[in-house]
Amino acid sequence: MLLALRRVTLLLVLTMLATTSLPGFAQIPSERNFPPNTKRGVLNMSQYPDVLIDGKARNVAPGLRIYDDENLFVLPTYITGNYVIINYVEDSFGDVSKIWILTDAERKKVLPPVEEWKPQKFKNSTP
Repeated sequence: MLLALRRVTLLLVLTMLATTSLPGFAQIPSERNFPPNTKRGVLNMSQYPDVLIDGKARNVAPGLRIYDDENLFVLPTYITGNYVIINYVEDSFGDVSKIWILTDAERKKVLPPVEEWKPQKFKNSTP
């Protein structure tokens, strides 16, 4: 009797957990929004940690994040192809800090032009 009550309680708790977590899966975006100043290139990681983007050697940031076409974080050894079309972002030192492997639909989209950083003039509000 006590064992049956435990099983029913466990089944009830598991059912409640499963039903409350379902709305979280519905919030996965269908398309990714890339940050401003995202660049596109062709990645060659055949000699990692030496990374080639568009045939030029690039430095990677210590906290490099690579996202696959399903927007999941992957390790650099996951990328097996020599030439992969990507979007990437550079940090303030010019190192590549984030890489997104693109889907076929994302490859067809045109990225907005990259804006150059310009210092803002300081305006003194006191006379």
